[in-house]
Amino acid sequence: MRFSTSPTTYVIASLLAFSPFSSALRMIESSSLNPCQANSSFSATLFNVLFTPDNKTLFFNIVGVSSITGNVTAELLVIAYGYQALKEELNPCALGWQGLCPMNTGQIRLESNIPISDDVLSKVPGITYTIPDLDGKVQVFIKDANTGASVACVEAELSNGKTVNQKGVGWATAVIAGLGLIASAITSGLGHSNTAAHIAANALSLFGYFQGQALMGMTAVRLPPIAASWTQNFQWSMGIIRIGFLQSIATWYQRATGGTPSSVLSDLATTSVSVQKRSLDVLNKLYMRAYHQLHGLTGRSTGVPATGTAAVTVIHGIKRVGFTAGIELTNIFLTGYAFFVIFTVFVILVVVIFKLVCEGLVKAGRLKGDKFQDFRNGWTTVLKGILFRIVLISFTQMVVLCFWELTVRDSGAEVVLAIFTIFT
Repeated sequence: MRFSTSPTTYVIASLLAFSPFSSALRMIESSSLNPCQANSSFSATLFNVLFTPDNKTLFFNIVGVSSITGNVTAELLVIAYGYQALKEELNPCALGWQGLCPMNTGQIRLESNIPISDDVLSKVPGITYTIPDLDGKVQVFIKDANTGASVACVEAELSNGKTVNQKGVGWATAVIAGLGLIASAITSGLGHSNTAAHIAANALSLFGYFQGQALMGMTAVRLPPIAASWTQNFQWSMGIIRIGFLQSIATWYQRATGGTPSSVLSDLATTSVSVQKRSLDVLNKLYMRAYHQLHGLTGRSTGVPATGTAAVTVIHGIKRVGFTAGIELTNIFLTGYAFFVIFTVFVILVVVIFKLVCEGLVKAGRLKGDKFQDFRNGWTTVLKGILFRIVLISFTQMVVLCFWELTVRDSGAEVVLAIFTIFT
């Protein structure tokens, strides 16, 4: 199917300027098309749109399923930061859109490059290419041409490739927190216990702040995109860190213990994933569904799953955090748990090795006998104190992840591990 430059291309172009990712190339993109009404008669299994103003082209690759037949009209809404920026009525027959005049039941496949005119380009504000994590979306209501009733609704979140979620921020905050804990340990080893206690208290407070930021991003509530991206910088404090071989181990362990690994990341080429938060719209849908079930009412069948859940994978809360970090949804718990164990074992080994090194240097005469004397004489007590601080640091992380595991139940062994850890 061929599209001509039209109000629709302008809408897609001007809307695709809302989302995250850092790149020098100016672009506006969207990668998921979600249903926005119950019993929607159109759903998309794949939706990729990329607008590059420097090349003056709009590329799209859409695979969807329609149960609509007959002539239709479309109402287009552009919403930015909760405000309706554009509302336009479109007639596919008047615009000469083949395949949409009339619409037919079955699968729809669209893939094309569309040249964009300078007139359309001039209508897109330059700021949309640079502001990080813009909060914008486009909604399209498909209506029956004869009755005017809405038979389908789809919406797309928009992105300009800019975000405040930067690896450098995560590394910087991790180094700052780590230096505080190391300075506390060294000060304690030198015999300055009061100073060490103050440094440790401040370091723990800072770490708690980082975890508080991370927890905000893990909650399944509606957050502005820029806030959700900002909290992603602190997810390392909850053990949400992607390492390739660790993901392979987590998947193997889950399969070996009777679980079924998810395949959201591996299916991105064929399935749209919508990163969303729980909102009042979702609660409304749940309420209406419960109301209909309570009163014995059923919606009309459309041939497409009711709300399009089969077409789009919608994630929020902890799953959103894991997906954004590049972690498979069923590996989130084991990833956080593994980093807790690795960190604990690493700290114990460092303390033991440091003790052996100090004793060796003293015997070799390269270290004065009074250096680190308190640590060498009572290193087991120091180790207990360090482990106590690790428990304080990891308490929030393990409680949240373990209780969450009891709700998702990735595998029987992981559930037992979560219960054991909670009681411990």
